[in-house]
Amino acid sequence: MIDEKPIEETQTDSEATKASVGGFFSLLPRLAGAPLAPFNTLSAVGLPEGATWANWFAFLNALSWAIVLGAPLFLYAKNLGAGDALLGLLAALPPLLAVLHIPGAYLIPPLGYRRMMILGWGSRTIMIFVMAASMVLVHSPVLRLAASFVCIFLFSALRGLAGGAWMPWMTELVPTDVRGKFFLRDQLYGQSGNLIATLAAAVFLADYTHVAQFCWPFLFAGVGGAISVLCLLRLPDIQTPAHHHSMQRTNITNMLGEDTFRLLAGFNVAYMLVLGGLGVFTVAFLRGIEHFSQSGIVLLNGMSVFGGSMSLFWCGRVLDRIGSRPIIRLSLAAFVLVFLGWWAVASHLLTASPVMIGGLYLLTGVAGINFAAANNRLQTLWIPSTGRNHYFAVLLVLINLAAGASPLVWGLMLELIGSHQWHISKASVNRYSIFFACGVIFLLPLWLAARRLADQPPSKVAGTAKAVGSPRAAQ
Repeated sequence: MIDEKPIEETQTDSEATKASVGGFFSLLPRLAGAPLAPFNTLSAVGLPEGATWANWFAFLNALSWAIVLGAPLFLYAKNLGAGDALLGLLAALPPLLAVLHIPGAYLIPPLGYRRMMILGWGSRTIMIFVMAASMVLVHSPVLRLAASFVCIFLFSALRGLAGGAWMPWMTELVPTDVRGKFFLRDQLYGQSGNLIATLAAAVFLADYTHVAQFCWPFLFAGVGGAISVLCLLRLPDIQTPAHHHSMQRTNITNMLGEDTFRLLAGFNVAYMLVLGGLGVFTVAFLRGIEHFSQSGIVLLNGMSVFGGSMSLFWCGRVLDRIGSRPIIRLSLAAFVLVFLGWWAVASHLLTASPVMIGGLYLLTGVAGINFAAANNRLQTLWIPSTGRNHYFAVLLVLINLAAGASPLVWGLMLELIGSHQWHISKASVNRYSIFFACGVIFLLPLWLAARRLADQPPSKVAGTAKAVGSPRAAQ
């Protein structure tokens, strides 16, 4: 008589083999059938002491950046008369100034992770209050717009200088086997703060009468940023190992010469070049073409936060079990559908109803948050321990340069096309439909390239195979 237990184990081994090979379509039934993760899956059990304070920092920090770098900022600039090119430049400043991660990496050893973050985040919070004050005290639209650019520039510079300490700090704090769980919790806390900030901004702008009214959501953001610094004080200040900031073989030329790092960096750069302009130009499209209200746009943006937060419970069930690659590929496939939907709306093939736009934002949130959780986990697995601070700094700089170049280039292109439009059958060809169509075209090869993103870096796989085949290994 055949024992049932060995049969069950054989089936499990077969499934594990499929997952390790990375067969995307063979994983779909398992992913689709995965139950929602219970709340205790995302509990703090198993996480190191202090990890919960890191999650609370993500929550309170989101109350700040969701407004300062989100839809309220672009709506404020749009109301002051900014065109697509200026909106693109405004969106480009924060990621472009992430180049300061590189000099910031040299400050980590003498200052330590915690002091570096406290100084940077405390200083940038001051700039939020300065920007809120300029909305009331400055009356000229041109001067208000100029003040906004100066404040966002300084805010982003301070953020870029200190932000490079965060990922190495969390990598040291959280063990490898629970990083997937930690980053999912981090995303959930962050998106919860994002949702609250979005709802608060919508309330502040509900009865919009004057541009000075934008000072209230920015004051709210400043308070959230100030309280988030208190969470940093509760985190353990881990001493950085000497090899993490070692300069041996960590110059940029050597880094980019490594196949593993080049693949990781190239994929993330390509992703940001495609997705970097989506947030700002959907806001510009809804406000400038479809004439949605200020609070309506902010609330619809909130659907992306809601969708992302809810999907994390499902992702928490499978991320550490099946790895990052399937989640990344599913997220990219969802983004293809998002761009297709926006293209259909911009081409006037579908009506820009609140239900339609809300659905697109919902799917954007699901794709974006799950991609971020899986991608963060993948980075911690692929970045080597030797020179880790500098690897993370260079990777973040490359990603953010692409994120800055994306809205800048797309904004200039949209400005050049202007109000010109053509018709192909029932479809309208205009600047926004062209932008969304390009997103679909560029995402497809990126989805194919994601097949190479296994949890085990290619260099380690090759090294293991070489060692197994060597005479010394055979002994």
